[in-house]
Amino acid sequence: MAYSSGHTGHPSRRSMILGGAAIGATAVTALSSCTEAPAEGGADGGLEWDEASGGYVMEEEVATGKAPLTLWVEYEEYGDAIVTAFQDVHPDVKIDVEIVAKVDAGERMALDGEAGSGADVFTLQYDQLSSAIDAGTAAPIGQYEDALTERSGPVFAAAVSREGAMHGVPIATESIALFYNRTLLKSLTGSEEPATTWEEITDLAASYNDSAANTWTIRFLAGEMYYAYPVLSSLGWRLYPDGDLEDPQLDSSELTAGLEYFASLRDIWDVNSADATYDSVENEFAKGETPYVITGPWAFGDFDPAAESLGFEYGVTTLPTAADGSTALSLAGLSVAVVSGYTPYPAAARVLADFMASEAGAEALYSSIGAVPALTPELSSSIEGLADDEHAQGVLAQSQNSDLVEEIPAYMYTVGNALVTQVWDGILEVGDAQSQAQTDYQNLSSLGE
Repeated sequence: MAYSSGHTGHPSRRSMILGGAAIGATAVTALSSCTEAPAEGGADGGLEWDEASGGYVMEEEVATGKAPLTLWVEYEEYGDAIVTAFQDVHPDVKIDVEIVAKVDAGERMALDGEAGSGADVFTLQYDQLSSAIDAGTAAPIGQYEDALTERSGPVFAAAVSREGAMHGVPIATESIALFYNRTLLKSLTGSEEPATTWEEITDLAASYNDSAANTWTIRFLAGEMYYAYPVLSSLGWRLYPDGDLEDPQLDSSELTAGLEYFASLRDIWDVNSADATYDSVENEFAKGETPYVITGPWAFGDFDPAAESLGFEYGVTTLPTAADGSTALSLAGLSVAVVSGYTPYPAAARVLADFMASEAGAEALYSSIGAVPALTPELSSSIEGLADDEHAQGVLAQSQNSDLVEEIPAYMYTVGNALVTQVWDGILEVGDAQSQAQTDYQNLSSLGE
């Protein structure tokens, strides 16, 4: 499963909506006369709004089923579930679903939208939204903004807003989190409650770690900025806090403090970054002998059957902080539904996009592919099965502690991964590693790589 955020997940039977390749396709219907962006006249082009229903009035040809809407999503099961749920409310509306990977949807819409063969509504990763807006393929959501913000919360709403207007609908969220073996912790400490700080994990490691036996208290992918970021953010460093891609603040004192602390964690997970692999993290946790790992919901498909087979229980919670640090922010993912700027049915497309972020849409998402809806914790508890899914709730809790950066260029991950690797492996001192990262960033950013 490929992630446009720059990190690589792992396939599982419990497919996540955030990232991945196309699985198959259902009927594909080309749009006709879809060659112009919406007319001027406000964020919604002056569309008719029905106060009673709290939604736009769909175009007659769509409302009566004479013309279908075209929806691009990444997974066939999800597409089928959304269509079924939407038609429960709007039985006459027809929707043709095409399976298009989110990593491809933006670029494809830039061509197909103007040509009249694109989607009315499509899904993207949130950090591709700015490019879609620039290309004219992402239209403002219009009068749904307040309701969507109330449902998804201010963090997710801000992630899809540009220049004061929402251009996407938050659908699903994904984040790394702290996974812990309840059964093992109970036997080791007398309590199954997870650690909240790295210091607590360090205390347990003093008695549990055995490098000769490959026994470690915690495991994670130490050579990736994606996994180091929660430690760095806990100590005050933020990536592009002002949205300035020219200044990732690689020379900041906050980053220095974060990297020094990150380097100190080598004492409790003493392996070279090249040896901190999926097999040495997730697969080892599945054996039931590792108290903690940092990973994401893609691991559910491996952990669930392992826990059942070996007789242990595991939990998922927010990431640990430094004792003298603040909240550990993760670089969460967010899947968004986008109304095409070229759709000939701007009202109906907005109705569909809004529905995808409704409670009924969230139920379709969770029941079909097990992804975590981008709703507030309060609303998520109303989704059948989700309230009782402690593992998904743990991911959602960490997602609320996320740093949804508007745009992270691929070269930032190249530089960031090299930076944390050099520090973790002791190749360079922290200050020298930061200087090298600054040079590398300037060189790669000038090349657009």
